[in-house]
Amino acid sequence: MASDKRHSSQIGPAYLIAGTDEAKLDAALERLRSRARAEGGPAALESFAPAPGSSAGPDAEGLLAAIPALSLTAQHRYLVADGVERWSAKQATAVAQAVGNLPPDVTVVLVAREQPPRHRVPKKLADAVSAAGGEVVSYAAPKARELPRWLADAARRRGFELESEAAQLLADRLGESTTRLASELDRLAVWAEPGAAVTRADLEAMVADTSEEVAWALSDAIVDRDPAAAVEAAERLSEQGEAVTPMIYQAAKRLREANGALEQLEAGRPPKDVESALPMHPYAAKLLVRRVRGRSRAQLRAATCAIADLEWWTRGGSDYPDRLALTLAVRRAAGG
Repeated sequence: MASDKRHSSQIGPAYLIAGTDEAKLDAALERLRSRARAEGGPAALESFAPAPGSSAGPDAEGLLAAIPALSLTAQHRYLVADGVERWSAKQATAVAQAVGNLPPDVTVVLVAREQPPRHRVPKKLADAVSAAGGEVVSYAAPKARELPRWLADAARRRGFELESEAAQLLADRLGESTTRLASELDRLAVWAEPGAAVTRADLEAMVADTSEEVAWALSDAIVDRDPAAAVEAAERLSEQGEAVTPMIYQAAKRLREANGALEQLEAGRPPKDVESALPMHPYAAKLLVRRVRGRSRAQLRAATCAIADLEWWTRGGSDYPDRLALTLAVRRAAGG
């Protein structure tokens, strides 16, 4: 199996791009899209997404039907299925058989967002791609202890130096999502002079922990009953690579605090006493007490129920993709 191997100029019949490094997976897909557009225009690339409302993976039946089809506009066709690790064994078997007998004008690209050796569906597809003369490319996400070196190398490719202490600070603040870390490096590349070094002091002066800030913005928008602001904050967190579970935890925590504060205010307790009793920074407590005045217990209860539904939906209780479930729940939680 190849690891971070560059494709030759001769395109192969099939590829399995697999792994846990989301940033590299997305970059590989973007290179493929660029090549397809350059060779044959938009018609040269066809992507297969899950059926509407389904979490079962990309459309395997649509992919199988497209393989023998003829194109009047593109000399070479690229067929891309992203998320094949979610296919059933039956779907993977059918696609694996088709990969063994591809027309010469077709390249099939399968994307598994996990490591093939660990799961039987990607392993079956990897074997089929290799047997067809294609290529399996694996992008493993760096382990936590490897992130500072990964960040320093990625910064160098962007034209600036990231000092070791600065790299460690980024890893500590932003977590292990390579998509999110790559986005932060892209921002730093715009700010830094070519070839210059970015230090820990630079980051402490200019880089905020955006996930924490936006997570608080999401929770505050829910308490404020501002659906547009809540959805915007949720979408920003998703784009940064934040998982839904931490958002659920933060929103539920803030709603519990808001409900507790409102309960005390309704019992006649002075606002300053309520603020001092809240388990948070005094300034944040003052803002929260100010926010809940004018809210009702029923509104906060409805918001809590919406966030509870979100947790249930994302644990298999619905067919909504996580991002759609997040949008629907936070809009409802904020009174939309």
